[in-house]
Amino acid sequence: MSVNTSVYRTEPIHVFPELQIQSGYAHLARQIFTRLQDNYATLVVSIDGFVGLPWTPFITRLRTALELLEVEVKWFSTDSCLLPEERLDQVLESYLTADPVFGRLYHGTLAELWDESAVTQLRTALEKASGIRIVYGYGASLFVPEGLHVYVDVPKDRGQALASQGEVYNVGSQRQHPFAQTYKRFYFVDWPMLNRIKRQELARMDLYVDGTSCDEPRMVGGDEFRHALHALAQQPFRVKPWFAPGPWGGQWMKEQFGLPPEQPNYAWSFELIAPENGLLLGNGEHAIECAFDYLLWQETDAVLGVPVAARYGSYFPIRFDYLDTMGGTNLSCQVHPRVDYIRNEFGEPFTQDETYYIVTCDPKARVYLGLREETDLESFKAAAYAARDQKEPFEIDTYVNSQPSHPHDLFLIPSGTVHCSGANNLVLEISATPYIFTFKIYDYLRSDLSGNLRHVHLDHAFANLEPTRRTDWVRDHLCPTPTQVRAGDGWAEYSIGTIEQLFFAIHRLEFHTQIDDQTAGKFVALNLVEGERCEILSEGNTAVELHFAESIIIPASVGNYTLRNLSPARPCKVVKAFVK
Repeated sequence: MSVNTSVYRTEPIHVFPELQIQSGYAHLARQIFTRLQDNYATLVVSIDGFVGLPWTPFITRLRTALELLEVEVKWFSTDSCLLPEERLDQVLESYLTADPVFGRLYHGTLAELWDESAVTQLRTALEKASGIRIVYGYGASLFVPEGLHVYVDVPKDRGQALASQGEVYNVGSQRQHPFAQTYKRFYFVDWPMLNRIKRQELARMDLYVDGTSCDEPRMVGGDEFRHALHALAQQPFRVKPWFAPGPWGGQWMKEQFGLPPEQPNYAWSFELIAPENGLLLGNGEHAIECAFDYLLWQETDAVLGVPVAARYGSYFPIRFDYLDTMGGTNLSCQVHPRVDYIRNEFGEPFTQDETYYIVTCDPKARVYLGLREETDLESFKAAAYAARDQKEPFEIDTYVNSQPSHPHDLFLIPSGTVHCSGANNLVLEISATPYIFTFKIYDYLRSDLSGNLRHVHLDHAFANLEPTRRTDWVRDHLCPTPTQVRAGDGWAEYSIGTIEQLFFAIHRLEFHTQIDDQTAGKFVALNLVEGERCEILSEGNTAVELHFAESIIIPASVGNYTLRNLSPARPCKVVKAFVK
């Protein structure tokens, strides 16, 4: 097992000394009142926010803080505009579907879920009222074309944690639902719908509020926030990772990353998954968290590069995540959808092509990839359906090919290929960004951490499984041998894997002292897979350290950069992923 003495940093803070970060409701109340006095002819305030914010305690505490300032406020909630929950469920039925896991992306707006007469009543009440008026709730900014705009964001991992505890609900819901149902609605409806408002507010928000802690919200002025984002887009940066347990999870990340010990295991690290990760911006004393989305929206070309932005818009197309089965068990036997299938069935623009990079593993570890040469597909189907319907177990080795895994092996997993990691691998998954469209074929009849049998999607799976990808083809096409791209004294760059179906390529930079590289007009994503620490040097920027197992983004704007080994007793290996 690979053991490293460097410290993995779970909260990477990017420091901008000029950021004036304040915290607490007293400061928020004073900021609102002062800005109204100094800057606005109108006295209307919108407090908009993201799903995951506990609105009632937040507004109650802000109201108290304003009363202590002897500020008289008239309050208006957008909750009154939402359709009744039963009607809302009917409107969203075609997006949420009957499937327990999958739905279709909602491309509509929040306004389409409002009752028109209630909207008219709220607008009329606002116009008739005088003095300071605060409109709050989802979509509040849509009622305030001119005025003071406050946006309260909540990181997605925090929102999910609160939802699992029953402290927050989906947009328009008045009660707690099973978490799987809540998450599904987050993913397919709430997040994309509210992101459209959040993106619109980015350019005009006067106050950005980090609502991670409802007890102690932190805030920064809108101009300062936007300036910090612009500065960040010119330098290497890390997103804030987060971690989750799972039924097959292992112990490696818990031990090596110093993660909270109360969880039974950690299965996933959301290392670099743009729709889920946040950024930490600090001033050396305090920090705020914001969604990675903000940076991508405001600084699209600088971060992604013009060619990538022309192809993907502001969508970050590559993800890094860890799958830890060290001391755990196999992942489910699974397959991902073809491009046409994911577009037609789920509304996603591109599919979940993947790769497994083995960071470390036990000597007998294996990766399952493709079918065995002798597998009869109908027999495989029959076994899978019998497992689902009659709870009859079977051995996936009977049908699925497996390859021995070794540190620094790369396995290519184009969509349609049956696959899974076996036990005792630490996999760095380097893949296209879509991440929930996993069609399980067999999950060993095991329960999730809540005790429920995990759902399989056999109709989806076998509609997408490519039957010609068998042992010999897999060895020839999906288990690549590194080829040298360039080399010098003590350094080399290797192409370690891609095929035509993948829109991204993976290289590995190996060096004893240092290596020079460039973005060539497109972002690159790096991970230090061997070695203790290196630093990234680029023109006009302070050196940035990268520790073992950490991931980092080099924006397209950086251009030339140098990786320098800070622990030269051990050579460094850095994987590099980029859009072809």
